Amino acid sequence: MILGHVAVSTLLHGYLKADLAPVMAGGMFPDLVDKTLCQVLHLTPSGRMYAHTLLGLGLSTAVVGAVWGSRKARSWGLGYGAHLVADAGGPVPWLYPFRGYDFSGLSPTLGEILRRALADPADMGLELSFLLWALFAVSCRGVVQEKRR
Repeated sequence: MILGHVAVSTLLHGYLKADLAPVMAGGMFPDLVDKTLCQVLHLTPSGRMYAHTLLGLGLSTAVVGAVWGSRKARSWGLGYGAHLVADAGGPVPWLYPFRGYDFSGLSPTLGEILRRALADPADMGLELSFLLWALFAVSCRGVVQEKRR
């Protein structure tokens, strides 16, 4: 869910020194594209399709690099790749369109996604804990950097 992707991107920013804006944008981009195409525009059969692929990762990272440079592209790629890895608990079409995937039944509505998340307190607790850890780690890093000055 979104909290987990924000947490992962925050940790990448804190520990790997990825630029915050591109790592967050890269970490959210696959869902922004695929969920919009599926759940809002009803153009695709799944909320994990074009942007949830290694091809999407590679092409978008190349575009970011061409427009904003290699440092921003590295941060974008880290966030995007971490998103795909975080989604690996379910079906991810890593090699689409080079390999066929069955996209039927992979398209819960946004309401169903939220209902499932709220119905599983352990999963929600895990995501919230992960987010709190990320925020704590980043804030501690900022305090340590201030003391060094």
